[in-house]
Amino acid sequence: MKNLILICAVVVLAACAMPPGGMAQKRPGGGSLFWNVSQAAVEQPQQHFVDETVEVITEPAGARIHINDGFVGYSPLKAPVRRLWRGDPRYPMTLDTVKIEALPVAGGQCVQSVMVGQNSGKTPPQVSFNMTACSAAAPAAPAPAKTE
Repeated sequence: MKNLILICAVVVLAACAMPPGGMAQKRPGGGSLFWNVSQAAVEQPQQHFVDETVEVITEPAGARIHINDGFVGYSPLKAPVRRLWRGDPRYPMTLDTVKIEALPVAGGQCVQSVMVGQNSGKTPPQVSFNMTACSAAAPAAPAPAKTE
């Protein structure tokens, strides 16, 4: 009987000391015991992207197209481009630039490439390459004149 009275007294005192809403208190990262892990996930800055589409045309058609060093297909094609905002949000942020490269598939063709989107500019809707417009090799320097 003595133990029953002691248990009842403990339960009554514990009920008075319980915070409003019971024992399940809301923690900053959620209600889990490992709130630091979930809080870290919440506090990470979200990545902000700009999705654009670029059409790549080559003359002649059929060149291998790489965008940002990744193969995307053979020309002509339309390819999605995801550009990431970089920098500190407190300062002007910039968008990634995009490297578009056309690789030759036949003799007499040259690698053609272009960087677009500099200074956070929009990528052009269409990029064209002439695969046979190879830059001529630099002429050899003239040999020094012989003196006799």
